[in-house]
Amino acid sequence: MANAVVVANWTFKIADVAIIFATLIGPILAVQAQKWLEKGRAINDRRSAIFRALMATRTARLSPGHVEALNAVPVEFYGDKGKLKQINNAWKSYLDHHAPDTIANEAWSQKREDLYIDLLLLISEYLGYDFSRSQLTRDVYNPQAHGELENEQTIIRKGIVKLFKGELAIPMAVTEFPATVDEATFDNQAALAKLLTEWLEGQRAVKVEIPNEDAAK
Repeated sequence: MANAVVVANWTFKIADVAIIFATLIGPILAVQAQKWLEKGRAINDRRSAIFRALMATRTARLSPGHVEALNAVPVEFYGDKGKLKQINNAWKSYLDHHAPDTIANEAWSQKREDLYIDLLLLISEYLGYDFSRSQLTRDVYNPQAHGELENEQTIIRKGIVKLFKGELAIPMAVTEFPATVDEATFDNQAALAKLLTEWLEGQRAVKVEIPNEDAAK
C-alpha cells in the first residue's frame, strides 16, 4: 500500500513539472516558431522578387534592375547543397561567360542565352513554378526597337572605350577645299599683320586725335 502511494506521489510530481514546463516554455517556443516562419517567409519573398525581376528583364540585360537582381542571386540563394548549389553553379557559369576577354559574336550570344535560361529554370523549379524551357525562352514581349536600342548602346559603349584607349580612330573625309585666296587679299593680310606686330613691339605709334573743345561747342 505504501509503495502505491509513493508511486502515485511521484507520478503527480512529474505531471506538475510537465505542466509548469509547458506553461513557461510553450509561449517562448511559440514566439520562436513565429520568428522562424517570418524569417522563412521574408527569404522566400526576396527570392521571388529576384526571380520576377530576372523574368521581367529578360530582354533588358543592361537595365539597372536586371543587374541588381542578378548580383543578388548568390546572396539570397546561398547554399552548397541540392538545388541551391545548382543555382549558384549556373549563376557562376553565366557570369564567367561575360569575361572581358570573350569575343561577342553570334555563337557567344546564343551560349549566353542558353546559360541564362538554365539559371531561370533552376530558380523557377526551386520556387515551385512549373515553367518549361520553351516558356522561359519564347513567352516574352520584346519590342524590336528595344532590342535595337540595346545593341546600339553596346556598340556605342565599346566604340567610346576603344576611342579613349587609342584603339580606334574617327574616320574623316574632306569634301572640299577652301576657295583660293587672291594675291591682293593675301598682301593686305600680310601688311595688316606687319603693322600690328610693329605696334605691339613699340615700333609704331597709334595716331590719337583729341577733338577741339571750342569746335565741339
